[in-house]
Amino acid sequence: MTKLRIISGDLRGRCVSVGEGAAYRPTQERVRESVAEIVKRKIWGAATADLCAGSGAFGFEMVSRGAASADFVEADGRAADIIAASAAELGVGKKVRVIRDDIRRFADNAEKGRYDIIFYDPPYDNEELRGLTPRLLCLLKEGGLLIYERRRARHEKRSADTGGKTNIIDARIYSDTVIEIYKREENADSADTGNV
Repeated sequence: MTKLRIISGDLRGRCVSVGEGAAYRPTQERVRESVAEIVKRKIWGAATADLCAGSGAFGFEMVSRGAASADFVEADGRAADIIAASAAELGVGKKVRVIRDDIRRFADNAEKGRYDIIFYDPPYDNEELRGLTPRLLCLLKEGGLLIYERRRARHEKRSADTGGKTNIIDARIYSDTVIEIYKREENADSADTGNV
């Protein structure tokens, strides 16, 4: 079974498992490290969510760095079981919830305004899931951050194309991966998130 290393914090150097033949694409270590550094001021005591969690490496990185909780949402039962086993092995089971659910159903039914940080890494080529970001912004507390990982478009040579998205506060390119960071504005409601 493949392992992914936790980069920093209380669990630094420990690993989470990736199932053999996994259908998901784990986020590269250097991307996880860079994103965690970008949002580090918001991590301590944060309620976080790792959506389309796969291995759960990002959520475990958040817990390692001081997040109060991490919810892992994963539709694949085998991957969800491996995340739960990793949480037990790392001794962080009390801070973790593993939710086996379709991300669209979760977005519709989850508590609004619950999270400080959401990491969303859907399958790169799923157009329907790409358009889910406005609904996910509603799950954030005011000032909360949504980190969205997607495939780099061909025309994005030096900087990420924000395409006029109004809630975006940062975008970074790492090889063929783009990370976009959105902020839920103060006093925002669901009507304000339609431009994402």
